[in-house]
Amino acid sequence: MLKLDPVKAGFFNGVLSVKNETLKAVMLLNIAGLLWAGNMILGQYLSDFLGPWSIVSTRLVIGGSIFMLLLMQTGELKKIKHITNWWTFIALAVTGVIGFQSLLYYGLRLTTATNAGLLNSLTPLLTAFMAAAFLKEKLNYHHWVAAMVTIFGLVFILGEGDLTNLLQLNFNAGDLLILAAMVSWVIYSLIAKKAMIGMSPLLLTALGVLLSLVVVIPLGIYEAKAIQTPNLTANAFWALMFISTGPTVLSLLFWNKGMKVIGPSRASLFLNTVPVYIIIINTVFLGVMPHQYQIVGMVLIFAGSFYAGLKVHKPRISD
Repeated sequence: MLKLDPVKAGFFNGVLSVKNETLKAVMLLNIAGLLWAGNMILGQYLSDFLGPWSIVSTRLVIGGSIFMLLLMQTGELKKIKHITNWWTFIALAVTGVIGFQSLLYYGLRLTTATNAGLLNSLTPLLTAFMAAAFLKEKLNYHHWVAAMVTIFGLVFILGEGDLTNLLQLNFNAGDLLILAAMVSWVIYSLIAKKAMIGMSPLLLTALGVLLSLVVVIPLGIYEAKAIQTPNLTANAFWALMFISTGPTVLSLLFWNKGMKVIGPSRASLFLNTVPVYIIIINTVFLGVMPHQYQIVGMVLIFAGSFYAGLKVHKPRISD
């Protein structure tokens, strides 16, 4: 019987283990993208029934309750007393929960879910450039080529394919808010990657959500009383329940687990699945077809993002 050298056997087992972990991360990131696509579509739908802060506060109260149960069940709740870097978690709450979600829902009141999904695809390139600025990661000429292609796609979407809008800087305010939301998310991802060293994705994600409740609950109550009174129908209620569980709990948890395995730059490429899922859902279930300028912008942004990801990342045994 042929026996494999122990060193070689250990090497191959290690490679298989890493590949399995990477495959699991890819699946989790894709599911997160699908749930976020649903969040953008339903977030726009809910704008007729609830204000942005009402949506954010409701989903975070429900999501926070689920996270508390998960922390208690897994024993992670006991680890909170050992945390010393609370400013890191406050930063995560401000950028990834409060900032990102409020900007997203305000933006969805003024632009389409498809546009929001397409602008979301700029995140990989934003991640690379912000990682270079704040984490001192090196950029090469592939990043700059990708940036030029992606910027053409961005400008095409912001100008709705009309050169006059571009020359007059006549952009949709909703698109600009979505862009700001993406910047907030990139900052969250970069902070989370460092914070997850020696900490579980569950604890990190849960604390970000729970800390944000201090801000979003008062704002939600004020908005409901003074600005836009909630008017929930049965469909709106179930839409709110979906975004309070799937995109709030599962997406954040799956994203952080996947990002811990393959890193923020590579994980951010999977945000390109969000507009694809949005277009599929809109076309198949809602009968809404994308505009020509959205298709052109999508092709350019996808091309730039994937070019950067494929050229910059060289596979290693550790991947």
